[in-house]
Amino acid sequence: MIAGARSVVELFALMAAQGTVLALLGFAVVRGGRLRPGWQAAVWLVVLAKFVLPWGPAMPWSLADLFAALRVHHDTGPLIAAPAAAQPAGASPSVAWLVIAAAWVAGASIVLARALAAQVAVHGAARRASPAPAHAQGVLAAATRRPPRLVVGDPETGPYVVGVVRPIIVIPPALLDEPALLRAALLHELAHVQRRDALVRIVQVVASAMFFFWPVVRLVNRRLDLAREAACDARALDASAVSRPAYARLLVRMAQLRTVAAAASLAASRGLDARVAAVLGPPARARLGVTHRIALVAWIALALGGARSAAARGEHTVCKYTPQLAEALRQAHPEADRDGDGVLSRDEACEFQAELRLRVETPLRSDQVSQTDAAGATELGALDENLLNEPLCCNCDRGAENSAPWITKRSDACQSDEGVSR
Repeated sequence: MIAGARSVVELFALMAAQGTVLALLGFAVVRGGRLRPGWQAAVWLVVLAKFVLPWGPAMPWSLADLFAALRVHHDTGPLIAAPAAAQPAGASPSVAWLVIAAAWVAGASIVLARALAAQVAVHGAARRASPAPAHAQGVLAAATRRPPRLVVGDPETGPYVVGVVRPIIVIPPALLDEPALLRAALLHELAHVQRRDALVRIVQVVASAMFFFWPVVRLVNRRLDLAREAACDARALDASAVSRPAYARLLVRMAQLRTVAAAASLAASRGLDARVAAVLGPPARARLGVTHRIALVAWIALALGGARSAAARGEHTVCKYTPQLAEALRQAHPEADRDGDGVLSRDEACEFQAELRLRVETPLRSDQVSQTDAAGATELGALDENLLNEPLCCNCDRGAENSAPWITKRSDACQSDEGVSR
C-alpha cells in the first residue's frame, strides 16, 4: 500500500512539474496579447489538459520525452544508502507517503464535490426556468439551424449557458425589451455552445480538483476564462449588427448582475476592463486560420505527447558501479561478499542482485516456488528497492535461468561493459 501511495504521489508531482513548465511556455506564447483570443483559449486549454493527462502517445521532442531524457542523463544520486542512513531490518516503513496521498484524496474530493453540487444546482435552476417568449426564440433560431433551449431566469443573474448534450441558454428578463442587445447576448452564449465550452469546463473542474493545492492551475484557469469570454465576444461582434460601444455597455450592464461560477457567462466580471478595451479596440478575428490550426497541432504534440522508450531515443543503459558503492553495499548486506575477503567484487555484486531479483520474481511462478523461497521473498519487503531496479550490472542476471539463485550466467552485453567502472 505504501509503495502504491508513493507511486501515485510521485506521478502527480511529475504531472505538476510538466504542467508548470508548459504553463511557462504558454505565457511566452501569448505574451503581449498579440494572439487571437481563440488561439489563447486553445493554448491554455492544452496546458490544463497536460495537468490532467499523465500519459500520451510517444512522440519525439515532446515535453514528456524531454523530461524522460533529463531524468536518465542527470540521475546521479546514490543507488544504495550509506550504512549510517540505512534502516534497521526491523524498522517499520514510513507512512509519510500514505499521509500525503490521503491528504490529496481528501482535498480533491472536497473540491470535486463542491463543483458537482454547484453544477447540479445550476442545471436544476435552468430546467425549472420559464421558456423565453416567441420573439426571443425567433432571434435565436435565426442565428443557428439547431437552436438550444432558451429560458428566462432570475432578474438578478446575468446570461449564461449550461449543459453538454442538451445546452440551455438562460437570459435575464431585462434583455427581452432590447432586441439589439438581446441578439448580441444570445450570439455570445451561442458561441459558447458552438465552441463546446461546457466540455472545457469539465477539464477545468478536474484540473482544479486534482491540483487544488497548486496556484499555477488556478492562474491558468483564470487565463482560460478570460480568453474564452474574449473569443465569444469577438464571435458575437462578427455576427451581430450591434455597435462596439453598445456591446461594451452591454458587458458593463451584465457585469453588474450576479454571475454563475459553474457556467460560461457573458456576465463574467473578471477581466471586464480588458474585455471592454478589446471590444473598443481594433477588431479581432474570431476564428482560427489554417496557419493557426497547424501551429495548434504542433503545440498539442509538444504538450500532450508521451515519452519514448530509451531504446527509441537511442540511449543505452549505463552501469553505475564504483568502489564506494561496492563498500556501501558490502556493509549494508555482508552476505553479498561470497568469498569473505572483505572486498565486494563486481561479480559478487551482480550475483547478489540477481539472487534478490530471482527471490522476488520466483513467487510469481507457483509451480516452481518452495515455502523457503516464499519466506525469503517476504523478507525482501524491507530491502532497498534501488538494489533490485538500478542497473548495477547492466542486467547481468537476465541469462540466469535454470540455475541456483546465487549463480548467474553473464550476457555478452554485460561482458562488453566489464570495464565501465570498477
